[in-house]
Amino acid sequence: MTSHDELSYYLSQGLAIRVDGITISDVNLEHLNLILNEDDSYMKEYVNDQEGEIYAIEYQKIKE
Repeated sequence: MTSHDELSYYLSQGLAIRVDGITISDVNLEHLNLILNEDDSYMKEYVNDQEGEIYAIEYQKIKE
C-alpha cells in the first residue's frame, strides 16, 4: 500500500499526515507504516487548501 519512503517524503514536504483523525509524526511513523502495510482497508485522501494546494494527507479506515 503506502511505503515508509512515501510517508517520510510527505512529512519532509511539510504535509500533515492523519490516520483516523490522529496526527502522525516522525515519532510514530513506524507504527503507521506497519498498520498501513498489514491492513489494506485504508483509503488515502489528499486535503487541499482554498488555493488548491495539498496541505495534508488523511488515511481513513474503510468500513465493510
